Amino acid sequence: MRKSVLFTGVGVVVASLALTACGSNSSPSTKKAALKQFVASLGASPDVQVHLTGSFTGGGSSAKVQTVLKGTSLDVNVSNPSGAPLSQAGASANTELIFNAGGKAFLDVREVDGNFYLKVDLTALSTIPGTKFTPAEIAAAQAFLGGRWFELPKSLLHTLIGHSKVPKAQIASDQRVEAKVLGALANFIDTAHYTTLSNGFSESGTLKSVVTALTPTIQQFAHTHATSKPVKGTFKLSITTSGSTLTGGSISITAPNGTKGNATGTLTATVAHAGVSVTAPSSSTPITPQLLASFGLSKALGKG
Repeated sequence: MRKSVLFTGVGVVVASLALTACGSNSSPSTKKAALKQFVASLGASPDVQVHLTGSFTGGGSSAKVQTVLKGTSLDVNVSNPSGAPLSQAGASANTELIFNAGGKAFLDVREVDGNFYLKVDLTALSTIPGTKFTPAEIAAAQAFLGGRWFELPKSLLHTLIGHSKVPKAQIASDQRVEAKVLGALANFIDTAHYTTLSNGFSESGTLKSVVTALTPTIQQFAHTHATSKPVKGTFKLSITTSGSTLTGGSISITAPNGTKGNATGTLTATVAHAGVSVTAPSSSTPITPQLLASFGLSKALGKG
């Protein structure tokens, strides 16, 4: 599967879950074999769906944060338009992000053949606790934007990227740094101690051990050897499997939360291969330079 600009962050989450797939008492060669096996299961089918939810406990604002998280989730769908395994899709894979609120799809973003499609249902905002928009404001915005697909053609996208003030050399450098750091993280997870569960694996440790493992790599690019401050807290990684297939997992971090004691944030993912194909919507409204200009975005096109 590819890493598009839109889905890099989610890809890191899925990769992190997959990287935990090796046994605690295995030899290095067995660990690597298990790692490859579970990573390969993500791309062995023509499609994959990842459902992400979060939770937060501990600290003075935990109840409020947990209420918001309880009503929100994220779905990631990826499919190969040719029907072949995703591992063979390369840059042709189609991807989709669906942000859910209160059981409704608040935001649906698709990337199909290099074009981006966007649909918003602003009525879902009213289900999120603490929303500051009035029902009248939501209704007005919904009448203008809601329920319609908008298309950002790849030709216009290339124009927007072409006028970006970030040098291409800087983008390439950032990508190299990201690859190095993820490689160091993968090595840390692959060589750490694991506990085998009845339907998966689990690993826990200190945040300090993670920082210690990543620091040498980060210092290569930061050109500094300053001693980092002590990091308090712990982490726990776990995955669930069925045979040789990765079916889900979670990442939890527990750390001090000021005078409120410890707080724990958890990201949970379920993985499925349910035959969901990501396609372009049957009809959409193209986003044009004129439309962007009407929103005062002429500078994005290098005008004004």
